[in-house]
Amino acid sequence: MRLTSSGRPPLSHRLAALAGSLLLAAVLLVVQAPAASAADIVTDLGVAADRGGDVVAQSGKIFVAADDRIVVTKSDGALIDTISGLSGAVALSVADNGRKVYAALRDSHEVIEIDIATLAITKRIDLTAYPCPSTLAQSYERLWVGYGCGQAGEGGVVALELWRPTPTLVPVGPGTTQPPLVAVAGSTLVAGEPGADPASIRVYDVSSTPATPRGEIRADTSLRDLALGDYGSAALSALADTHQFDAWDTTTNAKTRAYDSGELSEHGLPTAVAASPDGAYVVGGWNSSAGDAAEIVVYDPATAEVIYSAGHQGKALVPGSIAFYGVLTYAVLKEPDTGRMHLWRLPRSPYHASTLTMTAPSEATALKQLTFSGRLTLSTGALPGVQTLELYRWLPDGTSRPFQEVTTEADGTYQFTDTAPKWGSYEYRLYWPGNSWFRGSGASAIVKVGLYQPVLTVTGPTTGVVGERLEFNGTFAADGITFPLTIVTVVRNVSNPEGTTSKALAKMTAAADGSFSFADTPTTAGKHTYVIQLVGNSTLEPAKTTHVVVVSQPPA
Repeated sequence: MRLTSSGRPPLSHRLAALAGSLLLAAVLLVVQAPAASAADIVTDLGVAADRGGDVVAQSGKIFVAADDRIVVTKSDGALIDTISGLSGAVALSVADNGRKVYAALRDSHEVIEIDIATLAITKRIDLTAYPCPSTLAQSYERLWVGYGCGQAGEGGVVALELWRPTPTLVPVGPGTTQPPLVAVAGSTLVAGEPGADPASIRVYDVSSTPATPRGEIRADTSLRDLALGDYGSAALSALADTHQFDAWDTTTNAKTRAYDSGELSEHGLPTAVAASPDGAYVVGGWNSSAGDAAEIVVYDPATAEVIYSAGHQGKALVPGSIAFYGVLTYAVLKEPDTGRMHLWRLPRSPYHASTLTMTAPSEATALKQLTFSGRLTLSTGALPGVQTLELYRWLPDGTSRPFQEVTTEADGTYQFTDTAPKWGSYEYRLYWPGNSWFRGSGASAIVKVGLYQPVLTVTGPTTGVVGERLEFNGTFAADGITFPLTIVTVVRNVSNPEGTTSKALAKMTAAADGSFSFADTPTTAGKHTYVIQLVGNSTLEPAKTTHVVVVSQPPA
């Protein structure tokens, strides 16, 4: 649902006017321009380098290769330390939950192992037989290295098993001139030589050693960057002169999707592409043709819609320098004239906010229906469509009530009802979990519920005769209400010329609908006053009423 891009100004002009102003198509709804989201952050790394720029993140640390050193920062870009004295640090890799970072040193023909905690170099792997290592891809304890110094047929890919004290080097695929770009996910490895025109991306099954060739993806122009998405089932390419990123099926080797197929004036030159580890995003990086402006665009993998974008002038994106760390996305920028490096951090994903409101009743009574209402809104201004909210409720004693789902209307409004079983403070928490576009949001309310105020009524005869049975019916009911266990007592007071006597006549449990009945057979004449009391509890207030019967002697 991307709007047409015809007639739009070049990238550098658009970035000058408003960074990240690409149109956003909201979830399953009409396209609207995104409202301002959290800002991206660019941090000067304090180093200039002709080579390097690769970035990885693990254990709260960000590693950036910078030729003769590796710069290590906190997740916010604040400097931690520098690993210096290196010779051509151009590529980095780290496994999920790994404790080591690996760096390719092109000039010293080796891969080094760095302890993440101490930043000490703990191992050096000699690659003299496979010189000029320049690209890396890692899956757990296996590492693939793209190498090559520029001589025809002398480059290629070599695999290392890192758990071995001295890793065995196993070549993968044919020779190349330039060091191939490599990516691995699941049991799939892809490798493609940058600059070769047309591009050839080779697909391998690496579930066992040596790797098994699975096919070849052919493209019409040269390769700039390469990644894997969807757990290895899709290869992602940044190709020169296509002005888009392409997704390829790694089983059929067919192209399945293009991410932004606008004209050159739409974005510029595709420079870097990556897929988030959870499969939620495809992220593409662009540079202007003059190399003086950069833009990152976050796409929905399934629809290719633009979720978020950000841009900067005066800097260029380093090819292949997109990395993920939890909900954060990183890239590296360089100043074109000086080579000074900057760490670029996008706002945490999801990239847009949502707001959930809830209006609770101002007054509440036990056993009476309560009505809540509110609305889910999105920061982009788009309608959220029908969404499912999660409702959690707690009783006054802290115990929870069964989880409930609440469904919104297409405009985000909702309404739900509840009935409090007794008096006290009730807590309601409503939550929308969000999606890959919008962060989740919640709302809560505490409702103070008062006791139910019953209206006690009793019907029965008003006159009677000694020795004849009197029957009475009572209720404190209201339509549609089911009452808990409630006790009703009856006391009979008899007044006549001989004085006044009192007797506890009955103690009973009312029915769930609030009804009850009792009977009496008078033994003396006089004024019989029946005092009916509803015993209060945690749900109902106490109530009291009387019923008078004048009893006479039977006729002679």
